[in-house]
Amino acid sequence: MMVNTVVNNSITLNSSKRNSVFTDFLKLKWRSSKEPKINLRQRLPNTVDDIERDWVKHNALRTAFEGDFKAPVGRLLEAGGLEVLDIGTGAGFWTNEMASQFPLSHFTGIDLDKNVLPTSLLSRNVVYQRIDLIELPLPYENDSFDYIFIRSMLDTLPDSMWDSILKELIRIMKKGAYIECVEAYENLFDAGPSMRLLNQLIQQSLQHPPQSPTTPLITNTTNNTNANNCISSSSNYNTEERNPWPNRLANMTQLKNMHIYHTHTPIGIHGHTVGTLLLEFWERTIKSFQREWITNKLITEKDLVSTIKSMRNEVDEYKTYMSWYSVVAQKKGYDGPILRFDDVDEYDRVYTTIIA
Repeated sequence: MMVNTVVNNSITLNSSKRNSVFTDFLKLKWRSSKEPKINLRQRLPNTVDDIERDWVKHNALRTAFEGDFKAPVGRLLEAGGLEVLDIGTGAGFWTNEMASQFPLSHFTGIDLDKNVLPTSLLSRNVVYQRIDLIELPLPYENDSFDYIFIRSMLDTLPDSMWDSILKELIRIMKKGAYIECVEAYENLFDAGPSMRLLNQLIQQSLQHPPQSPTTPLITNTTNNTNANNCISSSSNYNTEERNPWPNRLANMTQLKNMHIYHTHTPIGIHGHTVGTLLLEFWERTIKSFQREWITNKLITEKDLVSTIKSMRNEVDEYKTYMSWYSVVAQKKGYDGPILRFDDVDEYDRVYTTIIA
C-alpha cells in the first residue's frame, strides 16, 4: 500500500550507509571536469539499457506520486505561457509527457549526454539542450523560468557542488516560480539476504566504476559466501554523506512555502503496478552490472542467477519497499496580480483555485 503524507517544514533525513545504494544507481553519471581540484571521476555513457531503466522508473514514480508533479502549477500550465526547465532530462520522458499535456506552455530539457537527448520532437513546445551543470553560470538570463523540475539527480555530482548549482537555479527562476526536487530516501526497507547481497555488489560498482582510476584490486572469489567477504574487505572507500533537498531548500533565503510529499513504494508483485515496475527496474540495473561482477569474480554466474531468483521471491516474502519524497518551494518576490480559476463540475458546483 502506498502512503502519502505532507510536511510543511524542513526535516533532517538520517541515512544508513549500509542500505544507501538505491539512490546511488538511480542515475549513474560519473562526470569529468577541467577543474583539477574537483577530482571527479570519468563519467560512463548512457546505454540503451540506461534509457530503458529510466523509462521504467519514470512510469513507476508517475504512478506512485499519482501524477508527473506535485508543485501547484497545474492550472498555470493549462493557462499557458509558462517556461519549464527539466534538469537531467535524459531521454526526455517527463518533458515530452508534460509538453503533450500542456501544449500552451514551453518546456526545455537539459542533460550532459547529448547522445541520449531525443532527436525527434514529439511536440512543438519542447526543446532539448546539451548543458553541463558544472559549467556555471548556466546560459540563461535572470528570471527565465516559471518552474524547474529535478528528479534523481542528487547523487550525480559531489555533494559540495549542489549549493552553488542551487543558487544558480534560483537566479534563473522568475519571482514566484516553483522548484521541485524528487529523490529516493537512502534506506531500503525490509530487504532479505539476497537483496542485501545485490545491494552490496551494486554499491561496490558505483563507488568504483570500471573506468575510475580508484578502482580497487578485487580478490578472486568463486562462491556466494566469499563474495560477501570480498565486498567487505574492498569497501573501505568513502561513502559521501549527502545533504537532502529539504535541508538545502530550507537554507535558501530566497525561497518560501516549502512542502514535502512522501510516498512508500513496494518492490515486487505484492506492490501491484508500482511494485512490478520497480522490481523490473532493479532487475535491469543488476543486468547492467552482471558482466563486471562475473569478470572481476565478485560472484560466479551460477551464484548470481541463484541470488537473483531468490531476490524475486524475497521481496514479496519480506514485503521489501523504499520511500521517496518530492519537495517543492517557491521563489520570493512576486507582487503581481492574484490569479483566480473557477471550475464547474457536472453538478454545477463551482470550485475556486487562487494562486498568489
